[in-house]
Amino acid sequence: MRQVTPPAASAFPLQDAVRGVLIAVVSAVTGYVAIHPPGENEAGFSLSPRSLAMIAIGIALQLGVIGGNWLARRYERAHGIEGQLAPMARYILQLLADGVSVLLVALAVFGGIFATASSI
Repeated sequence: MRQVTPPAASAFPLQDAVRGVLIAVVSAVTGYVAIHPPGENEAGFSLSPRSLAMIAIGIALQLGVIGGNWLARRYERAHGIEGQLAPMARYILQLLADGVSVLLVALAVFGGIFATASSI
């Protein structure tokens, strides 16, 4: 049976932060574009307040994960236990938060597109 070893202390932070920021930025741009509905002869979609709330929750989730990781790394450095505070669990929670954020944004966008298509 193969033994699983935990990742190194610096294996994930930069990639996770970049991925989280990218997801948050794309979500924010999507929300911004959707707030400004298309003109008369322009293609586009608009979102309901519920859809905008879903996007906002996704952005808040990403910012919360980024902030939580920053606090955990700060705590580890302050107590001299760098990389020892459940790095694999934090990585899994980040992946789950990324998935939920992307799902919320996708549901909001597809709901806006469907509502626009059904109103034609």
